[in-house]
Amino acid sequence: MTNGQGNETAMTGFSPIADDDELAPGTVVGEFRIECKLGRGGMGTVYGAVHEVIGKRGAVKVLRRELCTDQLQVSRFVQEARAVNQIGHPNIVDVFAFGTLPDGRSYLVMEWLVGQSLRTRLHRSPMTRVEVRDILGDVVRALEATHAKGIIHRDLKPDNVF
Repeated sequence: MTNGQGNETAMTGFSPIADDDELAPGTVVGEFRIECKLGRGGMGTVYGAVHEVIGKRGAVKVLRRELCTDQLQVSRFVQEARAVNQIGHPNIVDVFAFGTLPDGRSYLVMEWLVGQSLRTRLHRSPMTRVEVRDILGDVVRALEATHAKGIIHRDLKPDNVF
């Protein structure tokens, strides 16, 4: 989720687990060239990338190899991309591409959020009432839009709020 104020924020809060299948900088995924690794979560690894022709920045989320052999997990990954686009809300990250790597791993391309997660912000210093109100208001509006489409988030946590 984004903070809804047009501010870009960073994807942080991923565990620094090494992955033999990591994509090297310069690797082309669809129409995007990988620039760097942003982090790794339970479902996969997220990379910062740039569109080769128009220069649009994106975050490429690649599903972990072991999950790609489980059709249920792949279906959930596809459903994640579809659900985000059904909602279409300014407080929810936009997914704008989906595909499969030559090795069979699925990926999606979404907005590249630059800044900090709520988890990082919580560790920095106590938050003011205004900050808490603004952040919770954005989260509530995003959840209202999500629930209005009959979708349940299932992974709402400080790492996923930006």
